[in-house]
Amino acid sequence: DRAREASAAGARRRMPLRIWALAALALMIMLCEGVANDWSALHLRRVLDAPAATAALAYGAFATTMTIGRLLADRVAARLGPVAVLRYGASAAALGMAAAALSPWIPLALAGWAVFGAGLSGCIPQLFSAAGHADRDAAGVNVSRVAGIGYLGMLAGPAAIGALTGVMPLNVTFFLPVACCVAAAAAAGVLRQRAGTADTVPGTAEDAAEQRCG
Repeated sequence: DRAREASAAGARRRMPLRIWALAALALMIMLCEGVANDWSALHLRRVLDAPAATAALAYGAFATTMTIGRLLADRVAARLGPVAVLRYGASAAALGMAAAALSPWIPLALAGWAVFGAGLSGCIPQLFSAAGHADRDAAGVNVSRVAGIGYLGMLAGPAAIGALTGVMPLNVTFFLPVACCVAAAAAAGVLRQRAGTADTVPGTAEDAAEQRCG
């Protein structure tokens, strides 16, 4: 018991490399969410000259698909594995954001924002879940670390886009979240459970799905 308590205390003091990686991914994904929250409607208004009522649909499209995706994320992750959810979700989000940024047509831009929300929807739940399962004795600490650093991205994303608009058009600045999504997709393997971790159960359907999709 003493050894376990000492191990838990050490885990609370140190932030393992894997938790740093999960936190960095959370920061990038939540940066993307922050950009959509603050700039999606302004994008249609300023870049595509949409009426105010139409421009508001951009955030509505993003928020609707994000909400639906969050409700379905656990079922999808149970079937395909968290690696696939992050990899393909972030890839879809990158494509949606690029389509919105480059589109000269309002309907296509709205569709791009909708795909962006759908792609991002399952990413953060998988990152938080991985942080909680990385070390059962320090689960709460690790989740709070990943969530806290992730929320810095939520705050920094809109500010970063605002700063970039001083040197480039608004739609071009959206390639910052595109780059974040591409990086997250490339690093999705960090979600894969390592052999011997406390909460790993060899031979489960989820592990098999991760091996197929990851």
